[in-house]
Amino acid sequence: MKEVQAREAARQRLLNALVREIGGRVADGEARLALRGADGTLVAEVRHRSEAGHHVYGEGLHLEVAGERTPLQHEEFVELVAVELGERGVRPPPGAAAQFREQVANSVARSARYLAREASPEPAGPAEITRHAEQSLLLGHPFHPTPKSAEGVADEDLERYAPELRAAFPLHYWAVAPEVLLQERIGSDRWIPEVVEEKARAALPAAQSGFELLPVHPWQAEYLRPRVADQIAAGRLVPLGPLGHQVYATSSVRTVCDPGFGTVWKLPLHVRITNFVRNNPIEHLRRATDAGRLVAAVVGGHDGFQVLPETGYRAVDPGEVGELAADFAVLFRHNPFPATGTAPRVLAGLLEDRLDGRAPELIELVRRSGPLTAEHVVEWLRAYLRISLGPLLAVFTEHGVSFEAHVQNSLLRTDDGWPRTFHVRDMEGTSASTERIPDGVLAPDSPVRYDDAEAWLRLRYHFVTNHLGHLVAVLGRFTPAGERLLWSTVRDFLGGCPGEYAARLRRDSALPAKANLLSRFAGRGESPLYVDIPNPIREVNR
Repeated sequence: MKEVQAREAARQRLLNALVREIGGRVADGEARLALRGADGTLVAEVRHRSEAGHHVYGEGLHLEVAGERTPLQHEEFVELVAVELGERGVRPPPGAAAQFREQVANSVARSARYLAREASPEPAGPAEITRHAEQSLLLGHPFHPTPKSAEGVADEDLERYAPELRAAFPLHYWAVAPEVLLQERIGSDRWIPEVVEEKARAALPAAQSGFELLPVHPWQAEYLRPRVADQIAAGRLVPLGPLGHQVYATSSVRTVCDPGFGTVWKLPLHVRITNFVRNNPIEHLRRATDAGRLVAAVVGGHDGFQVLPETGYRAVDPGEVGELAADFAVLFRHNPFPATGTAPRVLAGLLEDRLDGRAPELIELVRRSGPLTAEHVVEWLRAYLRISLGPLLAVFTEHGVSFEAHVQNSLLRTDDGWPRTFHVRDMEGTSASTERIPDGVLAPDSPVRYDDAEAWLRLRYHFVTNHLGHLVAVLGRFTPAGERLLWSTVRDFLGGCPGEYAARLRRDSALPAKANLLSRFAGRGESPLYVDIPNPIREVNR
């Protein structure tokens, strides 16, 4: 049963990615995509049509050739997609089709295992509410062909480390000699829990009392130990084993949280999760810390809007360990929630379909704030836009700072169901228009610097296409408001936002969308392809 559900979810994602990236017509209860590889037409039953492409499909899936329709089984459909992608001129690497099939199968198998987990109890306190949202993403990105693929990790390790299986574990710690330490601090938060510092200092001999502590994911600790045996033998690296309280894996798998501590750790993990190995290259460390500096310099008070910046990084000096630097480097992120007792929830967890027939958790929040009428949903969306789209546009318009505010990087705090605070995290994805960065804040070669067009593209994709497109689709599908009314609400809201960028969102005919399917097939995880999609903000006014 769970395998069947996992396959259905995979086909849903593949179909929506195909429609978005290679073009197709969705109307009259079916989607039709002309194929080059099969010399025919793919026909899929459509149960719900979405203005932003979040269509919902039925079981009917056929290949139509010369007017004759042949039903497609799951493996036949995946094979057909692989053949078609090879005809689309993306210059795939050798063996891309076979690798694609394996990655889809890997993602389906992981999803089926996650769907088979026991039902979780209803979360009680704030920390449990936040954790529940982080660990409830069982199916993943709605436009990714392999949203749950993880290559390089054994099945038995999933139980210990997968957030979808509610993983929690103590971190391992290593002591690092000053001569091989690379670190930069831009905030005053404590990075290492006091109990860990005390135990580590008690375990280290006096000659190593000046060593700094580095948190390491337990899977990564096993991976690293044989690769740095010479550094350990020389006494420059000291593995101390597991220390401190348990942490839980968040939705990104390798970022972990101790709900009682004021820092979150973004750890390297030498596992290929979806598109690429999740380590922390030096350029990524610089981008995150430079973004933190920029945020401190220019992002002032916006009611209901907060940034969760990284406060620095710590790594092993690449001059000593070379290519392993990225496999040691840790980013430390500000975590204000233990002190406030609030319970923000990651948007991705609120938006995902629940397979027990209930609407996504977002709808429960909206219902808690008032009657589930079209008028009330419009008011709820306006309140949400005031703390999210409004500040994001203002920061970009005034200072050129573009946050990667997709649904997995966005947290929402509500009060009686109403949106109160919007948090954006993961500064490694931040970009800034070189034209508007204040003098003296960033070095000329900072990796945060982008030209204005690229920074604007990233803001439009991550927040408008990815984030707002998904949120409006869920609200439109599960409430009486419908997507067209809600996109009109977005358009009206933008009419009250100053600046040329708000005007462009109302006027431009297209929005950028990351082509996850084509990029995955072509092995372009780090330099993804983009396609244009119709801009629903403009379309509703035509």
